[in-house]
Amino acid sequence: MKKYFLLIPALILVLLPAGPACKRQSRLAETGLPGQEWLFTGNGPYKLTTKVEAAPGPAAFELVTDLSLMAETPEVVLSRNVEIRSDSTLTVRLGALKPGFYQVRLRDSVRWNIGVRPEAVVSAPDPQPDFDAFWAQTLAELAEVPLDVEWTEIPLYSNELRTCYEVRYPSWGGGVSGGIISIPNAEGKYPVCLQYMGYGAPVYYFDPNAAADRIEFAVSIRDQGIFKEGQDRWIDRGLSDKETFYYRGAFCDAKRAVDFVASLDKADPERIVAIGESQGGALTFVAAALDARIRAAAPAVPFLGDYPDYAKIVWWPVHEVFEQADAEGIDRADLFRMLSYFDVKNFAPRISCPVYMSFGLQDPTCPPHTNFAIYNNLGTENRRYYCVPTCGHAMWMEPSWSAERDAFLAEYL
Repeated sequence: MKKYFLLIPALILVLLPAGPACKRQSRLAETGLPGQEWLFTGNGPYKLTTKVEAAPGPAAFELVTDLSLMAETPEVVLSRNVEIRSDSTLTVRLGALKPGFYQVRLRDSVRWNIGVRPEAVVSAPDPQPDFDAFWAQTLAELAEVPLDVEWTEIPLYSNELRTCYEVRYPSWGGGVSGGIISIPNAEGKYPVCLQYMGYGAPVYYFDPNAAADRIEFAVSIRDQGIFKEGQDRWIDRGLSDKETFYYRGAFCDAKRAVDFVASLDKADPERIVAIGESQGGALTFVAAALDARIRAAAPAVPFLGDYPDYAKIVWWPVHEVFEQADAEGIDRADLFRMLSYFDVKNFAPRISCPVYMSFGLQDPTCPPHTNFAIYNNLGTENRRYYCVPTCGHAMWMEPSWSAERDAFLAEYL
């Protein structure tokens, strides 16, 4: 039986059936024994007990810091010879470890991540002195743009309960944003769920029967979603200056989505929540930072957190940015200075609404350290996180997270 570990409020790891997409992203076969831990939340010393996809017998074991994975010589904090038992169980005493995330290297091919006290991971904000002034000016410019909405009904996803529309409206800097919205037909005021989309994610439509008691809006930022026409790269656009970087407009589009739904006659402005995965998780955080009308946020595997450390852990996306910066003759110091205006961890202190964040411990795209660079700097104390330790980046395919998120948001909807 496939299994994963579920982090519950008491911080006990319990075995439950796993979502198939997350399980495929783990390079391990069966995971564990009752009480096994991959995410250590208490004080050490720590002991790792797990079943592994490796033949029984002697094996070389190393523990490497995640912040050195892109280094020519990764930092090994523990190295020893271990014994894999006949039932494929491995037990290793890890001793005391600093808060953070580590990669286990067993023999030459078995790799997986573990975490230690993620809420103690330190990645301090590094905003430039004019960060607040820059965003105040940007939002002032956005506010001057009329919210002229173009509505196109989509009958295929409409019925007697809700009507679906494609909407488009102007945003900052001459950009156009919008998305797909489903609105109840009956009179009344309804809660709103903003759903921010992942990087280059395909357009999706809402089942009109699924949530007839709320307004749902799948937000398309500029050049993505309903506006996407063959593009697949946005993060390396306009790198030469904070005035021109792609995410200046994209973050404004996230804020403009709140303006749009709050303007609807049927929307209850006191019941607006936001969700999203990956880039959508980043936009969820940024929208909550820029607009206090978002009452609760539930981002998953958020993107765009802690650019400098991102580049130390995984190749993409920062090295795609490096390639373009090199082509334009932008040095690293200037690049990271510019990116700091768009680092989601620098927006985190502004967020005051309740937050429930999920992450996959095996995420190779938005690694856990970058998730917690945002989470640990949140301005709200009403925050918690959810982890599926065997999951990679595809938290949106994990049914347990959907159930957790919906239960969390129910109070605000």
